[in-house]
Amino acid sequence: MKCPAGLVWNQQIMVCDWNTSKPTINCDHENQRNCRETTQWATKGIPLVGRDREFGYDGFHLGSPFSVYVDRERSNVYVADTGNHRVQKFNLKVIGSAGITVAGGNKPGNGSNQLNMPWAIYVDKNENVYVADTDNSRIQMWAKDATSGVTVAGGNGKGKGLNQIGACQGIFVHEETNALYISDFYNDRIVKWIPEKGEGVIVAGTGVGGSAANQLSGPRGIFVDECETIYIADLWNNRIQKWKKDAIEGITVAGGNGQGSGVNQLSSPWDVEIDQYGNIYVADTDNNRVLKWAPGATSGV
Repeated sequence: MKCPAGLVWNQQIMVCDWNTSKPTINCDHENQRNCRETTQWATKGIPLVGRDREFGYDGFHLGSPFSVYVDRERSNVYVADTGNHRVQKFNLKVIGSAGITVAGGNKPGNGSNQLNMPWAIYVDKNENVYVADTDNSRIQMWAKDATSGVTVAGGNGKGKGLNQIGACQGIFVHEETNALYISDFYNDRIVKWIPEKGEGVIVAGTGVGGSAANQLSGPRGIFVDECETIYIADLWNNRIQKWKKDAIEGITVAGGNGQGSGVNQLSSPWDVEIDQYGNIYVADTDNNRVLKWAPGATSGV
């Protein structure tokens, strides 16, 4: 059976389905992954959750959502509903249904059942929700069906200490190692926390903002692959930086050609995602677009 680009024949259910298999990864070498160049996207999007251009507090509305996490296995989408100081969970099998609060939602505050401006989220395979509780300078973990969270990083006031967070605006959990990666925006660094150790180690950036290869300036969204290579949306440098494990500097894999709207440029990138083929997807915020950069490409589409 011949399927459209990006799909493969699933003999069990006798339909064209997404190819969920991953290429073999060798962390010691650069990998040439198969890139589906023919994949196309719709020219218009549709609202999936919330109400278009309506701010609200009930289960159908959102208030200034800043980030999302998609659980493909269970067809759920989690939303950092920042203005409402909560995380909402929506079932994508029932478009237009109300969301349920899985973290926060008890007014802004610093109690264990509260959040204050949650910017970023990550959901692990056990449906634990990790929340960048930005204005409380901490990362909270809410277990499935919990009514309060526990602090797994930070929580010692805003600061530059290795047991502190300036302002977390990106988070990623490397589930194989249980390591927590934090994009510390105000401190211009990426910090790796092992929760039981009580403090982190700097794995990208120097803690001083700048544009050199070993520096970051306002890091926001991050993605960590199987090899613990970190991809960083380096906001004020208008670039995406790639840091290999234990590297002392990063390399630019998207943007880095000055702020602008050209296809080889970015303007205040907020987030980054990598697919199984190594393609880089960038939320190019000030240009109101999402760009895809193929591995090794000098410009995006």
